[in-house]
Amino acid sequence: MNAGLRGMSGRAAALLALVACLACKAGAVTATGATPVKEEVAPVRRSAPVAVRFSPRIVATGKLKPARAAQLAFAVGGTLERVAVERGQSVARGALLATLDAAGARASLAQAEGGVAAARAQLKLAADALARASAIYAQQGISQAQLVQAEAQRDLAAAQLRAAEAQREQAQVHLERHVLKAPFGGVITKAPEGTGAAVGAAVPLFGLEATNPLVLESSLTQQEALSVRAGASATVTVPATAEAAGAVVRAVVSSVDPATDRVPVELSVNNAGGRLLPHAFARAELGRGLERDALRVPGAALGQQDASPCVWIAEGEGAPRPFPVRVLALEGEAALIDPGPGGWPAGALALERPPSVAR
Repeated sequence: MNAGLRGMSGRAAALLALVACLACKAGAVTATGATPVKEEVAPVRRSAPVAVRFSPRIVATGKLKPARAAQLAFAVGGTLERVAVERGQSVARGALLATLDAAGARASLAQAEGGVAAARAQLKLAADALARASAIYAQQGISQAQLVQAEAQRDLAAAQLRAAEAQREQAQVHLERHVLKAPFGGVITKAPEGTGAAVGAAVPLFGLEATNPLVLESSLTQQEALSVRAGASATVTVPATAEAAGAVVRAVVSSVDPATDRVPVELSVNNAGGRLLPHAFARAELGRGLERDALRVPGAALGQQDASPCVWIAEGEGAPRPFPVRVLALEGEAALIDPGPGGWPAGALALERPPSVAR
């Protein structure tokens, strides 16, 4: 009997499930008492593209670079005696950055200055001897050979003075190389910590970047480059911070880069306020390019196929299909497209919702 009850319960459960399914399909009242609402599918709107004339915005992107940047080092080796700046500090041209222990260099300069003083004294004596010899020679008191010898002594003393002065200049330059100064104004991006360390000649210790102006190096298509000239005004924006600044096109290279098939362009960006940061990604608006033909379609008709933009179209009674296009711009709820060299298919209409949405 228990087995019969169990069999009856299974058949009853299956029957109840079937009834519930049929009730749902028929729109019957559910267990909660609510009647399911039938989903309404909006009709797929179709529209023909509109031919328009379009002047594309010319946009260049790239990273902002300092107009000048340098890694600075001492020309001579020595012991780091003083560091006058810190990383992140702004400095003017000629500002002191650091010094080396220059006791030896100062001693060498003092020795060279002593040599100059001695050479000057020798020249003074030789010049006086020549003057007296000339006077005596005029009275035929000495031979011409003795006069020539006196002249030679004077010339030798003059040459020794020049050599001593050159040694003094060399010592002065050597001493000056123990002092490192900023060759231009900018921001210190690298600086040593502490003093007393031995540093080698030509080993970079400081990084310096000029932050005004900044330079944006980018590239344009060949068609865009036809509309851009050196000296033209532009606006540069850093998307990450929304900071903007005026810029001027500094150069449009009259050559195509073989690696990218694009034309290099360079802009000088005014950064007097220091609000733009070097090495930040930036976008430059360069006005509009040459006017061209385009088609305007609803933006809702755009889709993607194999990661490329397309417009879903319907031709007569045929099934919808994707039509590859190039999107030129978005204007509100419309899109401007380039249908390619083959043009828009005759009689085709754009579907305002791709088939994946339309039912």
